[in-house]
Order: sequence, then C-alpha cells, then structure tokens
Amino acid sequence: MRLQIALDCMGQEEARELAVLLKDEADIIEVGTPLLLRYGLRVVTEIKALLPEKPIFADAKIVDAGRFETEEVAKSGADMVSVLAGASFHTLQEAQFVCKEYGLQLVVDTIDSRRPSGEKVEELQSIQPDFVVLHLPSDLAKTGKNLATEFLGSPWCSQSFSFMVAGGIHRDALPSILALLRPAIVVVGSAITLAPSPKREAQYFREVIHGFAKQS
Repeated sequence: MRLQIALDCMGQEEARELAVLLKDEADIIEVGTPLLLRYGLRVVTEIKALLPEKPIFADAKIVDAGRFETEEVAKSGADMVSVLAGASFHTLQEAQFVCKEYGLQLVVDTIDSRRPSGEKVEELQSIQPDFVVLHLPSDLAKTGKNLATEFLGSPWCSQSFSFMVAGGIHRDALPSILALLRPAIVVVGSAITLAPSPKREAQYFREVIHGFAKQS
C-alpha cells in the first residue's frame, strides 16, 4: 500500500517546492489535472527533473485521441498516466498500447463511471490497466460525501483490479477507506498540501497507510 500526494490547485513554483519537500513521504508524486491545465506538461518535465528517481503520475484524464495524448504524456517524463473509464474501448486500447511501448503504467479513472455497465467492466478486464481509480469527485466531497460509502456495492469493487482511491481523503475518512476498500495506492491532495505543516501531515498519512498495510 502506497501514498500518492497530489499537487493540484497551486502555482508552478509552489508545486516544485512541495514536490521536493514531500519527496521522502510520497511514494508517488501526482501532477494533478488543475496543474496540468494551468501550466501544461512542462510542469511534469520540471518535477521529474527535480526528482528523477520518484514515480511521477500525470493525471491527464485522457478521454479521446488515446495514442497522441498518451505519447505526449510519455514524452514529458511521466511514469504513470490516467485515462477516463468512460473513454471508448478504442481509446483505452490506444492508451494501453502506448503505455506498453514507452513503459508507462496505465491508470483508468472511474470518476465518470462510478456505476459502470457490464460492457464497460468487460472492456477494462480486457485492457488490464495497472490501476483502476475509485474516485470521488472533489465537488461531491465538498458536500460531505464519503468515498468508501459511495463505492460500496459498485460493480468495480467486485473486480480483482489493483485499486487507487482518491477524492476527499482526510484524517477522519482514512480508516474506513482503508478497511472497506483496501487499496493499493491512497491519493491525498489538499489534506496534505493545504495543511499548516504539509510535511508533518504527509508523515501522518504515510505512517497510517504503511502501518495498515503491515497489519493486513
């Protein structure tokens, strides 16, 4: 079980500083979608140059032009890239092909498909992504929704994928998420990056997550 720290709604310099500050606590550094929209893939390249040994996840949420967009992410230096579960099967196949060609890990994000059809589940079984993200949208998290309860009973949870969990994860929510969903990777963003002491908060999450994994 690993901790992924997401760098989202912030400036480029702050993102670089936090990436370096939190490198020992984070198993994976995520360049989040808001950061990619603001600065483009160059921010991935810059953070990878600062932390060449650290896995960098580009949360591009690709939904079309699977080959071209995945190649652009690969060329930026990312180690992992996200594609939306709702993308066409052809787009998912194209992204998978490029990931294999460049040695990236393919992450399929269910933020747009929390209650998938049987056909969509079969598509992902065929693709066999490295990870599937059980993702509570941040706008829903702000209303008090809980990731663990939102995904209980979801068809995704009955599958044998390696799961990431993301969206609204904070100290109080963490124990139920770990116990009910047992993810391979826990993604934490603003609960760490906006904390009075991001490093101390990251240490807390890392200790809890790694401690839970050892006891499981």
